[in-house]
Amino acid sequence: MFKIIGEGPLEKDIRTKISAENIRNVKLLGYKRGEDLKMDILKSMFIVLPSEWYENNPRSIIEGFAYGKPVIGSRLGGIPELVRDNETGLTFESGNAEDLRIKIEYLTNHQDKIIEMGKNARLFVEKELGADRHYEGLIRIYNQAKALKSRGRL
Repeated sequence: MFKIIGEGPLEKDIRTKISAENIRNVKLLGYKRGEDLKMDILKSMFIVLPSEWYENNPRSIIEGFAYGKPVIGSRLGGIPELVRDNETGLTFESGNAEDLRIKIEYLTNHQDKIIEMGKNARLFVEKELGADRHYEGLIRIYNQAKALKSRGRL
C-alpha cells in the first residue's frame, strides 16, 4: 500500500484519479503531525519526498532518518546533501516519474537495502544533527566571534 501524507494543490486531482481508475493500492492520509505522523513513519518501509521546490533542509527527511527510514528524494535543492545515493536513500530526477518509479521498485524489491540505508540514515542524524554536534558548532562560532572582537574586527 502506497500512503501519501500531506496536502497540496494536486490533492483533488489525485483523489479523482484514484477514484476514476479504481486504484486500490494508494491511500491519501491528509495532513498529519505528532504521534499519528510518527506511527505512520515507523510503519513505513521508506519515505518518498518528490519535491519540485528548492528546499534547503527538509524536515520530512530528518524525521524519516531519525526513525531509521531511508528516503527517496528528488535531486533538487538541499535534498541530495541529505539523501546520499545508496547510503541514506536514493535520489531521482525531479519531475521524472519513470526515474521515481524505478527507485521505488528497487527499494521495494531489496529489503536488505532498506535496512542498511535506514541504519545509515539514523547514524547520520545521531552524528551530524545531534545535540553534541550542535553545541560544538555554537561554541566554535562564539569563539570565532570572541577572537574577532579581541582583534577589533567586530
